[in-house]
Amino acid sequence: MVALSSLRFPFSPFLHWRWRSTSSIRYCSVLCSSSSSSSSSVAVDSDQEEGLRWESFRKKRVVMRVGYVGTDYRGLQKQHDSNELSTIEAELESAIFKSGGILPSNFGNLHRIGWTRSSRTDKGVHSLATMISLKMEIPIDAWSQDLEGISLAKYINSHLPKNIRVFSVLPSTKNFDARRECVFRKYLYLLPAKLIGIENNSSSSEIENHLSEFNSILKTFEGEYPFHNYTVRSRYRKQNQSNKSPKKRTDSEPQQIAREKVTADVAAEEDETPESSSEEEEEDSREDEKEASRSSSEASRARWLYEPDESDRLSRSHFRKIINCFCGPLERENSSNLNFVEVNICGESFMLHQIRKMVGTAVAVKRNLIPKDIIDISLTKFSRIVLPIAPSEVLILRDNSFFVKPRPGTKPGNEIRLEESDEVRKEIQDFYSRVLVNQVSGFLDPVRPPWSEWVEKLVVYAGIPDLELKEVRSAYRKWREGFVRVKCETIGDE
Repeated sequence: MVALSSLRFPFSPFLHWRWRSTSSIRYCSVLCSSSSSSSSSVAVDSDQEEGLRWESFRKKRVVMRVGYVGTDYRGLQKQHDSNELSTIEAELESAIFKSGGILPSNFGNLHRIGWTRSSRTDKGVHSLATMISLKMEIPIDAWSQDLEGISLAKYINSHLPKNIRVFSVLPSTKNFDARRECVFRKYLYLLPAKLIGIENNSSSSEIENHLSEFNSILKTFEGEYPFHNYTVRSRYRKQNQSNKSPKKRTDSEPQQIAREKVTADVAAEEDETPESSSEEEEEDSREDEKEASRSSSEASRARWLYEPDESDRLSRSHFRKIINCFCGPLERENSSNLNFVEVNICGESFMLHQIRKMVGTAVAVKRNLIPKDIIDISLTKFSRIVLPIAPSEVLILRDNSFFVKPRPGTKPGNEIRLEESDEVRKEIQDFYSRVLVNQVSGFLDPVRPPWSEWVEKLVVYAGIPDLELKEVRSAYRKWREGFVRVKCETIGDE
């Protein structure tokens, strides 16, 4: 007999049983029916072959909150090639189809069902808050007794591996776009405490001093700046810029620089991250690592652009706004007894590798491998600096905020948070503590991979030659003086 639990589904008035057997395994398939019946408890063996499936009644745009451990996947975005490693979206699409949420005629083409995502994660990155919007086939009265679609989530989860979890399935407006209307994204980076100087025998005052120093470094990133040194610049460069004839300048160089910076500081930015394949992202990671490991004799690690370079121009896409960036208190992972800290980074949007380079740079500064003022210099559009990239294995998307844009004839939009019930929050916390942290804990040991090799390379390659450092510091100081002077004059004229 099949082992049955006592899990109750709010869809029970529309459920009926059908028993089947395949080979020597006996399992139950749960289908939705439009006929009315009395409520009943529905329980299914977790090892069943077919899982749960509902009967479609109509199509409705929904938004799902999804969590996953990205270690065994090639990233979030579905890829149309053959590879032994799957993607999160490929697993989700298959599970929704098996649950009855996608018609056979639409399966395999996410565009047909209006699939959008709040953000993409690279290979190895994890999430507790990826929001995916799609037009889903739903059962009759899907939310009549279940406002957050927890039962819909459980149906989909019955076809998913343990390291991917749908927490809720909510009804959505017809025009909701999970990516374009996501205004804030919050990430966590779990960093071994030893990397910022905290030892197992450190005193309370020593721990407090290390955390305070590290927080002062992280705070430098807050604000809106060009983060071109923290990504693969070419991915965010406008096409065919080199073919455009340069405009004649009417202002002096400092005036033009200041006005461009002021304009960029107030410009609203949305996620313009280009779509790409996992292979391209992996190649970019390898190029970043190669660039970071080149000696100063092979390539400069820090330089200043005194004249415009048409082949290396920046655009608005390189500017990103960081709301806050800080480090939480010292924590300990119970199963391994390893100390770590959570680096919290909240911003409007992020570029490829941006967070990992921010963390890598902050750690290098904390370990006195590069000076702290290099962060300020790196956040100006005329600097070109090679910065270290931290491992991806401990990066987690934690939360999102959305702004529903007003449509013609509607009231102005408001910033919204998809508030979860206690049950959904409990599911998220359960997945985080029992599944995600448990699997990620293997990457919190500072003397094991990936950290052992990363720290070794950091010590060798993170430093900037004295002559290059002196040159960019001098150029930055002159630029800053001109920028402040012209900005004051501009404000005075207004």
